[in-house]
Amino acid sequence: MKYLKTILLSPFAFIYGAIMTLRNWLYKSHFIGSTHFEIPVIAVGNLSVGGNGKTPFIELLIELFYHQYNIAVLSRGYKRKTSGFMLVHSHHKATEVGDEPLMLKLKYPNVTVSVGEERVVAIPKLLSLQPQTQVILLDDAFQHQSVRPDVNILLTAYDKPFYEDSILPLGSLREFASGKERANIIVVTKCPENLGEQEQTSIIKKIQPKQNQKIFFATQLYFPAYHLFNPEERIDLNNKNNVYALITGIANSTYIKNYVEVHSKSVVHFEFSDHHTFELKELESIAKNYPELKTWITTEKDAVRLGIFKQWFDENGIKLYCLPIKTKLLSKNEQEFSTLLREYLKFYYNKTDIDSESVKNSESDNSIL
Repeated sequence: MKYLKTILLSPFAFIYGAIMTLRNWLYKSHFIGSTHFEIPVIAVGNLSVGGNGKTPFIELLIELFYHQYNIAVLSRGYKRKTSGFMLVHSHHKATEVGDEPLMLKLKYPNVTVSVGEERVVAIPKLLSLQPQTQVILLDDAFQHQSVRPDVNILLTAYDKPFYEDSILPLGSLREFASGKERANIIVVTKCPENLGEQEQTSIIKKIQPKQNQKIFFATQLYFPAYHLFNPEERIDLNNKNNVYALITGIANSTYIKNYVEVHSKSVVHFEFSDHHTFELKELESIAKNYPELKTWITTEKDAVRLGIFKQWFDENGIKLYCLPIKTKLLSKNEQEFSTLLREYLKFYYNKTDIDSESVKNSESDNSIL
């Protein structure tokens, strides 16, 4: 069956890959222009579709910089029902601005969060409304080459690295693995906390980085779950006597499911598609078929889509808890990564003798690292 699928899909994968290769060549050869902006732009993305931990990594960058610089995040606002550029506010709904941008705004109210499909158009609008912005973080922007970032960060998951994947529709790659060459930094996400140096070296050899590309490794951590409508209330997942309902609408729920299973007596997992728009009838069906499940656990990303049903949760005596997920660089990577980016920003804002126009017109994709 797998062999037959490969035969049937290979022509489509070839055509799609050829189109993406041509597109990349047109940008690289400057037949299609890329715009560089006068403040640092850090892009975070991946070669594959979903599940690489982009949003937790954006959070890592926010927490790394926001005490020192005025940070702005720009996302396309995937699956929102609006279009064009918008500044995200806490009163927005996920359907208006996208679940991930809204989640970021609720977690970091003092950080500018915005959405806009056309990044090259959205950035000037962002800067006109928020002229104090010093650093822009582009979420899911590795393929958006109309903007030339100062730092291009490529994420790839430990359990499904790009070098073991195939291009769509045979696999999940948005472009051929050679697209990695545009990255300044490659981060292998969702690694085991105890990932040894020998295995790290093996992975680096498989990635085959260019001389000026930096490779880092990161793991995924979970923090105490809190009640969505009463954040001061926490739940101890180490109680092996508890049975939970796990509600997810994310690209890869394997990690969170495994984590909750380890810390509970039993878990009933209700898995929906990534960015799923929950409907009341779906919640009612779960409650009807599993009336004994009064403690529901979800991700913070899903919570912004479930929060509109607060009255229903209260009326049915169901408590909804959010399980925070954070990305943490492995110990030997953390200081080097932080120093690398901090030194760049320090250099950027302290430089006085560099011709800014020559920097702007530089043709090097990896010149800053």
